[in-house]
Formats: sequence, C-alpha cells, structure tokens
Amino acid sequence: MGKTNVLKDVQDMVVVENLGDGNYVYAAKPSLIAQKQFYDLSIANPDDENIRAFNKCWKFEEKRGLERNWGIEGSNTYLALRFDKLALRPNNLWIPGLLEAKVLDNKGKLERGSTRDYGIIIYNDDEPNKQIAEVLVPQVEELGLELPLIVPFRALDYVVDQSKISGIKLSLINSRGIIQGKKAQNKINSLDCKRTYPILHIRYKKNSGVRRLLHDKFGDWDCYDTDFEISGDTGRIDWVCFVENLHEF
Repeated sequence: MGKTNVLKDVQDMVVVENLGDGNYVYAAKPSLIAQKQFYDLSIANPDDENIRAFNKCWKFEEKRGLERNWGIEGSNTYLALRFDKLALRPNNLWIPGLLEAKVLDNKGKLERGSTRDYGIIIYNDDEPNKQIAEVLVPQVEELGLELPLIVPFRALDYVVDQSKISGIKLSLINSRGIIQGKKAQNKINSLDCKRTYPILHIRYKKNSGVRRLLHDKFGDWDCYDTDFEISGDTGRIDWVCFVENLHEF
C-alpha cells in the first residue's frame, strides 16, 4: 500500500509549533477514508491475533448515531503504539504527544466523551508496572535523559515477547518529543484528576513506576492509570501530527 495523503479531504487542521526556517508542526484530523487506511495498516500483521495486549476493543466505525461520523474506536498504550509504529511512521506522521495535544485541547479540538492515549510517564524502576520499568529505566540512562520522563509514542518501540503478561516488550528508542527532569515534573503536577476522580487524586503521589498518560472522556488529563491494556469503545485516535515547510505546503 502506498503512502496515505493525510491532507486529502482533511476534516480539521491546527498549527502546533513554529520550528523556524519556515517549518511548522501541524496537527490534522484526517478524513474517515484516511483513518480507515491507517486502521487497516495497524492490523495488517496476522501474528498480532495471539497477542493479549492487542486483543482488546479496537475497531473502525463508519457512523455512530446521527450526530457525526466516527472512526477508530478503542485505545490503550499498546494499541496506540502499534498504530503509531505501523500506520503513521511510514507516512512521516505521529500520534500527538502531551505538548501537541495540549494545544489541541486549548483550542477545543478534543471533544468530550472520548478517551485518548498520549504516551507514558516514567518515574523510576519501581511499582507500578515494575517489569516494564526495569526495562525502560536503563534505556533512559543510556540516552542521557533525566527522570521523570513524559514519553510520546514516537519515542517508543515494541517487540512481541510471550514471556511478558501482555505479550509485548516496550523499549525507548529515541528522545524525540520527550519532556524530562524538572520540566516534566512540573507538567505532571499540572495533570489533575481531582475534578472527576477525587479519591484517585488523593491516593496518587505522582512519583513511582511507569504510568499511562491520557486525556479522559470528562476532559481531564490523567496519569494515575497503571493498566496499559484497558480499551473501551470511548477510546479514540483521531488526530495526527507532521512537519511541513510553509512555503512548500
């Protein structure tokens, strides 16, 4: 399959960041046709059928109700990473990280009622998700990065590993889009679930293990979730990012 033209019949688009020299980061909401092409790419590997992490809610809905068209339904850490790796990267695209998604949220582009994954947060090699943390933390050190990290999907990779409960082994492959150290901790402190999850907010100390980063269906930014596999029909992947030169564009 050839590359997908994300700009053809695009539903919406936002300028996210000026990189200088005429280059900009854009976020685009692709057409349903493009979204379906990406979805098909994400499920193209027949070996994935036996992987626990992928055997969760993950489907493409043409329509839901009378209000609007729909698209991809379902999301978890592993499904989103697979989507980023298999469908988006070959097209020079990526799932937004926290900084890009915050721009979309501030512009009112992340509709309520949907849950969107935006990567993971790495604190240390302790619980929760200690087995994952013990793999990732040494890689953080190899890359010369300072904990904690806010890691977008484009900085992660995976391989099938049936010795893992999920069937997947994560790895940190580059520093693209990563927020680290004190800056990361300040961002984490601003992610607040106390409005919709007051009990979890009290219990969550924001200082241990590896956790899931998401924007929930109530419009809150949460990083308390420790289950990378949960995926429901409110899950959504509907925005992608890319770099383009304004003059060539």
